Amino acid sequence: MAIDNTTLTPLGQKPLLLDADISMCSDTKAMNGHSDVVFGHVATQNSSLYESMLLWRKVSGSIPAPMETWLMQRGLSSLDMRLERMVNNAMLIADYLSQHDKTLSIRYPGLVDDPSHAIACKQMQHFGFVISFDLGSKINAELFLNNTQLIYEATSFGGMHTMAERRARWGTDDLPEGLIRLSVGCENPQDIIADISQALNFI
Repeated sequence: MAIDNTTLTPLGQKPLLLDADISMCSDTKAMNGHSDVVFGHVATQNSSLYESMLLWRKVSGSIPAPMETWLMQRGLSSLDMRLERMVNNAMLIADYLSQHDKTLSIRYPGLVDDPSHAIACKQMQHFGFVISFDLGSKINAELFLNNTQLIYEATSFGGMHTMAERRARWGTDDLPEGLIRLSVGCENPQDIIADISQALNFI
């Protein structure tokens, strides 16, 4: 079993201790945290898998360049501080969105009524920084995104700045047209909540 641990990072969840064979992480996201490098890692406790991974890396020549490695080292030095701020911000924003009349539904494992809350409490060290909420239609979602002032409209996530996108725009998943994925950053949470509030007023 292979687990994508990108959003939680090894500080938020340890898949290998939950009997996963492989734990993968796009370090481009929160691990680096500055949206300026493409990087990733794979981890396993299985010696046979480990040897296969080493052989594949050797044969394919897939090794990081020195500059990218330095950027990752820089990002890792602040990971725990960034995650603490991002996760705390996400909880405040999720609480706000869960009570807003423009939000049809919301998913965030830190909310006690979220379907994943119980299992998240058992296996995660924090609830992450990604929130999904449905504004009901493509038009509403685009009105929201077009009128935010502090939130970046971007596909990536896990950076210093809060980012959002309408996920159904890619047409690759069976998702509601009005679903917004919000990656919460390190800004002052009240500034982000104020920006969300004024953008929702356009709906």
